[in-house]
Amino acid sequence: MGTGCYSTFMPQPNLPQLALIFLRIGNTTVGGGEPTVASLQRELTRRGWLSAEQFGLAYSLARITPGTNMLAFCAAAGWYVLGLRGAMAGVLAATIPSSVLVVFLTSVCEAGTRIPWLGAAVNATIAAGVGIMVAAALMLARSQVRKSGVLLSLLIVVGAFLLRQLGLSPLQTLMIAALVGVARKEA
Repeated sequence: MGTGCYSTFMPQPNLPQLALIFLRIGNTTVGGGEPTVASLQRELTRRGWLSAEQFGLAYSLARITPGTNMLAFCAAAGWYVLGLRGAMAGVLAATIPSSVLVVFLTSVCEAGTRIPWLGAAVNATIAAGVGIMVAAALMLARSQVRKSGVLLSLLIVVGAFLLRQLGLSPLQTLMIAALVGVARKEA
């Protein structure tokens, strides 16, 4: 069995079970990588396939790698559960159907420039997508507010926003936030 970083104390799914979780969540969660990762965390840890420590490491490594962080998370989480087969299943199941959908939706959006009612529908859908992302961000922020307090959380959010506006990369912004967290913990 010894695949990936799998712990023998946790139940191990078969490949179709794991792929189905990534397929369902990766292709039905709206709002980008963060809500998808949060949903995967809930499903994988609830089943006992991924420990809190494994999630934390997979999430952290995914955030500092170049490219799409959600795909990096799927690869790392899949690796923890079923090794290389799990990593491949996680990435492929979470991406192939949604990639096909994006190609289709791109053609619809292009047609929206020629068909007024379709253009209006596309614009309304984009506005709803922004609302969904804001709601997901607020849901994720609530857990941090409880842990570190409202003022510190607000300062980190505003600081991260300002650092990004100043041109710092996401990696640089996250590293500065991590240093703030460590400094607060040490104080």
